[in-house]
Amino acid sequence: MSALIETHEVPAFIETTRERRHFQFMVRMPIMIAQVVGYGMIDALGNHADTCFSNVLSPTDFTTDLGFFVNDKIHKGLLADQTNLVLPQGFSDKGLTRTQRLALHATEQALQHSRLPHSSNVAVILSTVSNDSECLEAVTPAFLENRRVNPRVLVNRLPDMVCHQVASHYNFQGVSYSLFASCSTALFSIDSAMKLLSEYDYVVVGAADAGCFPFSMKFFGYLGALGNFSAPFDDRRQGFCMGEGAATLILQSPEQAKACGSTVYASLYPVGMASDAADATSPHTGGRGARLAIAKAMRHVDQVHAINAHATSTVLGDEIEYNVVTDVLPNVPIYAIKSKIGHTLAASGMLETIYAIKAMRHGVIPHIHNLESCAFLRPQGKLCFENTEFPKAPVLRTLKNSFGFGGKCASMVIEVASS
Repeated sequence: MSALIETHEVPAFIETTRERRHFQFMVRMPIMIAQVVGYGMIDALGNHADTCFSNVLSPTDFTTDLGFFVNDKIHKGLLADQTNLVLPQGFSDKGLTRTQRLALHATEQALQHSRLPHSSNVAVILSTVSNDSECLEAVTPAFLENRRVNPRVLVNRLPDMVCHQVASHYNFQGVSYSLFASCSTALFSIDSAMKLLSEYDYVVVGAADAGCFPFSMKFFGYLGALGNFSAPFDDRRQGFCMGEGAATLILQSPEQAKACGSTVYASLYPVGMASDAADATSPHTGGRGARLAIAKAMRHVDQVHAINAHATSTVLGDEIEYNVVTDVLPNVPIYAIKSKIGHTLAASGMLETIYAIKAMRHGVIPHIHNLESCAFLRPQGKLCFENTEFPKAPVLRTLKNSFGFGGKCASMVIEVASS
Protein backbone atom coordinates (compact mmCIF):
# COMPACT_ATOMS: atom_id res chain seq x y z
CA MET A 1 0.00 0.00 0.00
CA SER A 2 1.68 3.17 -1.16
CA ALA A 3 0.63 6.35 0.54
CA LEU A 4 1.90 9.88 0.92
CA ILE A 5 2.34 10.72 4.57
CA GLU A 6 2.40 14.25 5.90
CA THR A 7 5.86 15.22 7.08
CA HIS A 8 6.68 16.22 10.64
CA GLU A 9 9.00 19.12 11.31
CA VAL A 10 12.65 18.45 10.57
CA PRO A 11 14.35 17.48 13.86
CA ALA A 12 16.44 20.26 15.37
CA PHE A 13 19.60 18.16 15.45
CA ILE A 14 19.62 17.95 11.63
CA GLU A 15 21.63 21.10 11.17
CA THR A 16 22.98 21.53 7.65
CA THR A 17 20.80 22.80 4.79
CA ARG A 18 21.69 19.77 2.67
CA GLU A 19 20.67 17.31 5.40
CA ARG A 20 17.40 19.15 6.00
CA ARG A 21 16.53 19.10 2.29
CA HIS A 22 17.35 15.38 2.13
CA PHE A 23 15.12 14.66 5.13
CA GLN A 24 12.25 16.70 3.66
CA PHE A 25 12.62 14.86 0.34
CA MET A 26 12.49 11.47 2.06
CA VAL A 27 9.31 12.14 4.01
CA ARG A 28 7.50 13.11 0.81
CA MET A 29 8.33 9.84 -0.94
CA PRO A 30 5.58 7.21 -1.30
CA ILE A 31 6.07 4.46 1.26
CA MET A 32 5.47 0.75 1.25
CA ILE A 33 3.98 -0.73 4.39
CA ALA A 34 4.96 -4.36 4.92
CA GLN A 35 2.51 -6.76 6.54
CA VAL A 36 3.83 -9.57 8.71
CA VAL A 37 1.72 -12.63 7.85
CA GLY A 38 3.88 -15.31 9.49
CA TYR A 39 6.90 -15.71 11.73
CA GLY A 40 9.10 -18.34 13.32
CA MET A 41 11.88 -18.17 15.90
CA ILE A 42 14.30 -20.01 18.14
CA ASP A 43 16.67 -18.77 20.84
CA ALA A 44 17.78 -19.60 24.38
CA LEU A 45 14.22 -19.22 25.68
CA GLY A 46 12.66 -21.81 23.40
CA ASN A 47 12.06 -22.90 19.83
CA HIS A 48 8.59 -21.43 19.31
CA ALA A 49 7.30 -17.86 19.59
CA ASP A 50 4.75 -18.65 22.30
CA THR A 51 7.32 -20.37 24.51
CA CYS A 52 9.90 -17.66 23.92
CA PHE A 53 7.50 -14.87 24.85
CA SER A 54 6.27 -16.65 27.96
CA ASN A 55 9.87 -17.08 29.11
CA VAL A 56 10.85 -13.49 28.34
CA LEU A 57 8.26 -12.36 30.88
CA SER A 58 9.49 -14.79 33.54
CA PRO A 59 12.21 -14.08 36.14
CA THR A 60 14.16 -17.21 35.10
CA ASP A 61 17.72 -16.71 33.90
CA PHE A 62 18.73 -18.93 30.96
CA THR A 63 22.47 -18.22 31.00
CA THR A 64 24.56 -21.42 31.01
CA ASP A 65 28.19 -22.46 31.35
CA LEU A 66 29.58 -23.11 27.86
CA GLY A 67 32.23 -25.60 28.91
CA PHE A 68 35.12 -23.51 27.63
CA PHE A 69 36.79 -20.25 28.63
CA VAL A 70 37.17 -17.32 26.25
CA ASN A 71 39.70 -15.82 28.65
CA ASP A 72 40.32 -16.14 32.37
CA LYS A 73 36.76 -15.06 33.25
CA ILE A 74 34.33 -15.29 30.31
CA HIS A 75 32.75 -18.74 30.07
CA LYS A 76 28.97 -18.24 29.92
CA GLY A 77 26.44 -17.75 27.16
CA LEU A 78 22.84 -18.27 26.07
CA LEU A 79 22.64 -21.36 23.88
CA ALA A 80 19.72 -21.85 21.50
CA ASP A 81 17.26 -24.59 22.45
CA GLN A 82 17.97 -27.14 19.68
CA THR A 83 16.29 -30.12 21.36
CA ASN A 84 13.37 -30.29 18.91
CA LEU A 85 14.44 -28.60 15.70
CA VAL A 86 11.83 -28.72 12.95
CA LEU A 87 13.64 -28.81 9.63
CA PRO A 88 11.76 -28.79 6.31
CA GLN A 89 10.24 -32.18 5.55
CA GLY A 90 12.67 -34.41 3.66
CA PHE A 91 15.57 -32.00 4.14
CA SER A 92 18.95 -33.57 4.88
CA ASP A 93 20.89 -31.71 7.56
CA LYS A 94 24.17 -33.37 6.61
CA GLY A 95 27.01 -30.86 6.59
CA LEU A 96 24.91 -27.97 7.89
CA THR A 97 26.30 -25.45 10.34
CA ARG A 98 24.43 -24.84 13.59
CA THR A 99 23.50 -21.39 12.27
CA GLN A 100 21.91 -22.95 9.19
CA ARG A 101 19.93 -25.43 11.26
CA LEU A 102 18.51 -22.59 13.32
CA ALA A 103 17.64 -20.61 10.17
CA LEU A 104 15.88 -23.57 8.56
CA HIS A 105 13.89 -24.25 11.73
CA ALA A 106 12.69 -20.63 11.96
CA THR A 107 11.86 -20.51 8.24
CA GLU A 108 9.85 -23.76 8.23
CA GLN A 109 7.99 -22.53 11.30
CA ALA A 110 7.27 -19.14 9.69
CA LEU A 111 5.95 -20.70 6.48
CA GLN A 112 3.67 -23.02 8.45
CA HIS A 113 2.49 -20.09 10.57
CA SER A 114 1.59 -18.03 7.48
CA ARG A 115 -0.58 -20.80 5.98
CA LEU A 116 0.07 -19.31 2.56
CA PRO A 117 -0.36 -21.47 -0.53
CA HIS A 118 2.90 -22.40 -2.18
CA SER A 119 4.19 -20.15 -4.93
CA SER A 120 7.41 -20.19 -6.90
CA ASN A 121 7.25 -16.39 -7.15
CA VAL A 122 8.86 -15.83 -3.75
CA ALA A 123 12.04 -13.98 -2.76
CA VAL A 124 14.36 -15.16 0.03
CA ILE A 125 16.65 -12.98 2.16
CA LEU A 126 18.37 -14.87 4.98
CA SER A 127 21.38 -13.24 6.61
CA THR A 128 24.10 -14.14 9.11
CA VAL A 129 27.35 -12.67 10.40
CA SER A 130 28.97 -15.77 11.95
CA ASN A 131 28.17 -18.73 9.69
CA ASP A 132 31.47 -18.62 7.81
CA SER A 133 33.64 -18.43 10.94
CA GLU A 134 31.62 -21.23 12.57
CA CYS A 135 32.45 -23.48 9.62
CA LEU A 136 36.09 -22.39 9.41
CA GLU A 137 36.64 -23.22 13.07
CA ALA A 138 35.55 -26.78 12.32
CA VAL A 139 37.60 -27.32 9.14
CA THR A 140 40.79 -25.32 9.80
CA PRO A 141 42.59 -28.16 11.65
CA ALA A 142 41.97 -30.46 8.68
CA PHE A 143 43.20 -27.80 6.28
CA LEU A 144 46.41 -27.26 8.22
CA GLU A 145 47.04 -31.02 8.37
CA ASN A 146 46.27 -31.46 4.63
CA ARG A 147 43.35 -33.75 5.37
CA ARG A 148 40.36 -33.97 3.05
CA VAL A 149 37.28 -31.92 3.90
CA ASN A 150 33.83 -32.73 2.54
CA PRO A 151 33.09 -30.25 -0.29
CA ARG A 152 29.50 -29.87 0.94
CA VAL A 153 30.82 -28.68 4.31
CA LEU A 154 33.12 -26.20 2.58
CA VAL A 155 30.33 -24.76 0.44
CA ASN A 156 28.08 -24.41 3.47
CA ARG A 157 30.48 -21.89 5.00
CA LEU A 158 29.25 -19.30 2.47
CA PRO A 159 27.05 -16.78 4.32
CA ASP A 160 24.33 -16.90 1.67
CA MET A 161 24.18 -20.69 1.30
CA VAL A 162 21.12 -21.02 3.55
CA CYS A 163 19.25 -18.87 0.99
CA HIS A 164 20.03 -21.49 -1.64
CA GLN A 165 18.94 -24.27 0.70
CA VAL A 166 15.58 -22.61 1.34
CA ALA A 167 15.00 -21.52 -2.27
CA SER A 168 15.86 -24.91 -3.75
CA HIS A 169 13.95 -26.97 -1.20
CA TYR A 170 10.74 -24.95 -1.49
CA ASN A 171 11.18 -24.13 -5.19
CA PHE A 172 11.18 -20.38 -4.56
CA GLN A 173 12.39 -18.94 -7.87
CA GLY A 174 12.58 -15.29 -6.90
CA VAL A 175 15.78 -13.48 -6.00
CA SER A 176 17.70 -14.89 -3.02
CA TYR A 177 20.60 -13.28 -1.17
CA SER A 178 22.11 -12.37 2.19
CA LEU A 179 23.09 -9.01 3.62
CA PHE A 180 25.85 -8.12 6.05
CA ALA A 181 25.51 -5.03 8.21
CA SER A 182 27.08 -6.20 11.46
CA CYS A 183 24.61 -6.33 14.36
CA SER A 184 22.06 -4.22 12.46
CA THR A 185 21.88 -6.84 9.69
CA ALA A 186 18.29 -7.86 10.48
CA LEU A 187 16.74 -4.43 9.99
CA PHE A 188 18.78 -3.83 6.84
CA SER A 189 17.45 -7.18 5.57
CA ILE A 190 13.87 -6.17 6.39
CA ASP A 191 14.35 -2.87 4.56
CA SER A 192 15.58 -4.74 1.49
CA ALA A 193 12.68 -7.19 1.67
CA MET A 194 10.13 -4.38 1.84
CA LYS A 195 11.38 -3.02 -1.48
CA LEU A 196 10.61 -6.35 -3.17
CA LEU A 197 7.00 -6.76 -2.04
CA SER A 198 5.37 -5.48 -5.22
CA GLU A 199 7.31 -7.98 -7.33
CA TYR A 200 6.63 -11.19 -5.39
CA ASP A 201 3.68 -13.04 -3.88
CA TYR A 202 5.56 -12.90 -0.57
CA VAL A 203 9.07 -12.45 0.75
CA VAL A 204 10.86 -14.70 3.24
CA VAL A 205 13.26 -12.62 5.32
CA GLY A 206 15.26 -13.80 8.30
CA ALA A 207 18.56 -13.86 10.14
CA ALA A 208 20.44 -16.43 12.19
CA ASP A 209 23.60 -16.80 14.26
CA ALA A 210 24.90 -19.48 16.63
CA GLY A 211 27.77 -17.51 18.09
CA CYS A 212 28.58 -19.56 21.20
CA PHE A 213 31.73 -21.18 19.83
CA PRO A 214 35.38 -20.34 20.66
CA PHE A 215 36.39 -18.57 17.42
CA SER A 216 33.48 -16.13 17.57
CA MET A 217 33.65 -15.51 21.29
CA LYS A 218 37.41 -15.03 21.34
CA PHE A 219 37.00 -12.37 18.65
CA PHE A 220 34.57 -10.38 20.78
CA GLY A 221 36.50 -11.25 23.94
CA TYR A 222 39.67 -9.67 22.59
CA LEU A 223 37.64 -6.55 21.82
CA GLY A 224 36.56 -6.41 25.47
CA ALA A 225 32.89 -6.65 24.50
CA LEU A 226 31.82 -9.76 26.44
CA GLY A 227 30.40 -10.36 29.90
CA ASN A 228 29.17 -13.40 31.80
CA PHE A 229 25.68 -11.99 32.26
CA SER A 230 23.41 -9.65 30.33
CA ALA A 231 22.33 -6.53 32.22
CA PRO A 232 21.37 -3.71 29.83
CA PHE A 233 21.34 -0.25 31.45
CA ASP A 234 22.34 -1.69 34.82
CA ASP A 235 25.31 -0.24 36.71
CA ARG A 236 26.89 -3.73 36.90
CA ARG A 237 26.97 -4.32 33.15
CA GLN A 238 30.35 -5.39 31.76
CA GLY A 239 29.62 -6.41 28.19
CA PHE A 240 27.17 -8.53 26.24
CA CYS A 241 26.50 -12.18 26.93
CA MET A 242 26.73 -14.14 23.67
CA GLY A 243 23.41 -15.59 22.59
CA GLU A 244 22.18 -17.76 19.74
CA GLY A 245 19.04 -17.71 17.68
CA ALA A 246 17.20 -17.31 14.41
CA ALA A 247 14.01 -15.63 13.29
CA THR A 248 12.14 -15.45 10.01
CA LEU A 249 9.28 -13.22 8.87
CA ILE A 250 6.91 -13.76 5.96
CA LEU A 251 6.05 -10.37 4.46
CA GLN A 252 3.36 -9.29 2.01
CA SER A 253 2.10 -6.00 0.70
CA PRO A 254 -1.35 -4.99 2.00
CA GLU A 255 -2.85 -5.74 -1.42
CA GLN A 256 -1.34 -9.22 -1.50
CA ALA A 257 -2.36 -9.94 2.09
CA LYS A 258 -5.94 -8.92 1.32
CA ALA A 259 -6.06 -10.96 -1.88
CA CYS A 260 -4.74 -14.06 -0.08
CA GLY A 261 -6.94 -13.61 2.99
CA SER A 262 -3.77 -13.65 5.10
CA THR A 263 -3.83 -13.11 8.83
CA VAL A 264 -1.90 -9.89 9.47
CA TYR A 265 0.02 -9.98 12.74
CA ALA A 266 1.73 -6.60 12.40
CA SER A 267 2.66 -3.83 10.00
CA LEU A 268 6.21 -2.59 9.49
CA TYR A 269 6.98 0.99 8.54
CA PRO A 270 10.04 1.83 6.43
CA VAL A 271 13.36 1.36 8.21
CA GLY A 272 15.27 4.52 9.10
CA MET A 273 18.99 4.08 8.45
CA ALA A 274 22.05 6.24 9.05
CA SER A 275 25.72 6.12 9.95
CA ASP A 276 27.68 7.52 12.86
CA ALA A 277 30.64 8.05 10.48
CA ALA A 278 32.90 7.80 13.52
CA ASP A 279 34.55 4.87 15.31
CA ALA A 280 34.75 1.27 14.03
CA THR A 281 33.50 -0.39 17.23
CA SER A 282 32.09 2.37 19.46
CA PRO A 283 29.01 4.53 18.83
CA HIS A 284 29.36 8.27 18.37
CA THR A 285 29.26 9.81 21.84
CA GLY A 286 26.39 12.07 20.84
CA GLY A 287 24.56 9.25 19.07
CA ARG A 288 24.23 11.23 15.87
CA GLY A 289 23.60 8.18 13.65
CA ALA A 290 21.01 6.81 16.06
CA ARG A 291 19.24 10.17 16.24
CA LEU A 292 19.00 10.40 12.47
CA ALA A 293 17.86 6.79 12.09
CA ILE A 294 15.12 7.27 14.70
CA ALA A 295 14.00 10.54 13.07
CA LYS A 296 13.68 8.77 9.72
CA ALA A 297 11.82 5.84 11.26
CA MET A 298 9.38 8.18 13.02
CA ARG A 299 8.63 10.31 9.98
CA HIS A 300 5.36 8.50 9.18
CA VAL A 301 3.84 8.18 12.67
CA ASP A 302 2.91 10.63 15.41
CA GLN A 303 3.81 8.46 18.42
CA VAL A 304 5.10 5.13 19.69
CA HIS A 305 4.09 3.39 22.91
CA ALA A 306 7.33 1.53 23.66
CA ILE A 307 10.98 1.38 22.64
CA ASN A 308 12.55 -2.01 21.97
CA ALA A 309 16.16 -0.96 22.55
CA HIS A 310 19.32 -2.35 20.96
CA ALA A 311 20.78 -2.34 24.50
CA THR A 312 23.63 -4.84 24.35
CA SER A 313 24.78 -4.43 27.99
CA THR A 314 28.00 -2.66 27.01
CA VAL A 315 29.30 0.10 29.26
CA LEU A 316 29.43 2.79 26.58
CA GLY A 317 26.66 1.82 24.16
CA ASP A 318 23.75 1.52 26.58
CA GLU A 319 24.13 4.98 28.05
CA ILE A 320 24.47 6.62 24.63
CA GLU A 321 21.34 4.88 23.33
CA TYR A 322 19.44 5.74 26.51
CA ASN A 323 20.34 9.43 26.21
CA VAL A 324 19.32 9.50 22.54
CA VAL A 325 15.91 7.87 22.98
CA THR A 326 15.05 9.89 26.09
CA ASP A 327 15.97 13.09 24.24
CA VAL A 328 14.03 12.22 21.09
CA LEU A 329 11.14 10.24 22.64
CA PRO A 330 10.84 11.18 26.32
CA ASN A 331 8.53 9.30 28.69
CA VAL A 332 8.21 6.26 26.42
CA PRO A 333 8.79 2.90 28.18
CA ILE A 334 12.10 1.26 27.21
CA TYR A 335 12.74 -2.48 27.31
CA ALA A 336 15.65 -4.70 26.26
CA ILE A 337 15.17 -8.25 24.96
CA LYS A 338 18.92 -8.94 25.02
CA SER A 339 18.67 -8.93 28.80
CA LYS A 340 17.06 -12.39 28.46
CA ILE A 341 18.43 -13.85 25.19
CA GLY A 342 21.87 -12.22 25.05
CA HIS A 343 23.31 -10.76 21.86
CA THR A 344 22.37 -12.99 18.95
CA LEU A 345 24.31 -10.87 16.42
CA ALA A 346 22.51 -10.71 13.04
CA ALA A 347 19.48 -12.51 14.45
CA SER A 348 18.95 -9.97 17.23
CA GLY A 349 16.88 -7.40 15.32
CA MET A 350 14.73 -10.10 13.71
CA LEU A 351 14.08 -11.88 17.01
CA GLU A 352 13.36 -8.59 18.76
CA THR A 353 10.88 -7.64 16.04
CA ILE A 354 8.90 -10.81 16.78
CA TYR A 355 9.12 -10.14 20.53
CA ALA A 356 7.77 -6.63 19.88
CA ILE A 357 4.85 -8.07 17.90
CA LYS A 358 4.07 -10.61 20.62
CA ALA A 359 4.36 -7.95 23.34
CA MET A 360 1.85 -5.65 21.66
CA ARG A 361 -0.54 -8.48 20.83
CA HIS A 362 -0.44 -9.55 24.50
CA GLY A 363 -0.54 -5.97 25.80
CA VAL A 364 2.56 -6.48 27.99
CA ILE A 365 5.94 -4.72 27.80
CA PRO A 366 8.63 -7.15 29.03
CA HIS A 367 10.83 -6.25 31.98
CA ILE A 368 14.57 -5.66 31.61
CA HIS A 369 16.14 -8.73 33.18
CA ASN A 370 18.96 -8.10 35.71
CA LEU A 371 18.13 -4.38 35.93
CA GLU A 372 18.51 -3.26 39.54
CA SER A 373 19.98 0.25 39.41
CA CYS A 374 20.89 2.77 36.73
CA ALA A 375 23.11 5.74 37.64
CA PHE A 376 22.21 7.72 34.50
CA LEU A 377 18.44 7.30 34.89
CA ARG A 378 16.58 10.48 33.87
CA PRO A 379 13.11 11.63 34.97
CA GLN A 380 11.93 11.34 31.35
CA GLY A 381 13.53 7.92 30.86
CA LYS A 382 11.08 5.11 31.57
CA LEU A 383 13.14 1.92 31.92
CA CYS A 384 10.98 -1.18 32.47
CA PHE A 385 12.17 -2.62 35.78
CA GLU A 386 9.14 -4.94 35.70
CA ASN A 387 6.59 -6.23 33.20
CA THR A 388 4.34 -3.29 32.28
CA GLU A 389 0.96 -3.07 30.58
CA PHE A 390 0.64 -1.26 27.27
CA PRO A 391 -1.91 1.56 27.24
CA LYS A 392 -5.32 0.78 25.81
CA ALA A 393 -5.35 2.07 22.24
CA PRO A 394 -6.81 1.05 18.86
CA VAL A 395 -3.28 0.79 17.47
CA LEU A 396 -0.04 0.12 19.35
CA ARG A 397 3.40 0.98 18.02
CA THR A 398 6.93 0.08 19.09
CA LEU A 399 10.19 1.61 17.91
CA LYS A 400 12.87 -1.04 17.34
CA ASN A 401 16.56 0.02 17.36
CA SER A 402 19.48 -1.98 15.92
CA PHE A 403 23.02 -0.65 15.87
CA GLY A 404 26.21 -2.28 14.62
CA PHE A 405 29.97 -1.98 14.23
CA GLY A 406 31.09 0.64 11.77
CA GLY A 407 28.48 3.09 13.04
CA LYS A 408 25.55 1.36 11.33
CA CYS A 409 22.25 2.57 12.77
CA ALA A 410 18.76 1.35 11.96
CA SER A 411 15.35 1.94 13.54
CA MET A 412 11.87 0.76 12.58
CA VAL A 413 8.31 1.33 13.79
CA ILE A 414 6.24 -1.84 14.27
CA GLU A 415 2.47 -1.48 14.47
CA VAL A 416 -0.18 -3.85 15.79
CA ALA A 417 -3.92 -3.20 15.62
CA SER A 418 -5.89 -4.09 18.74
CA SER A 419 -7.99 -7.20 18.29
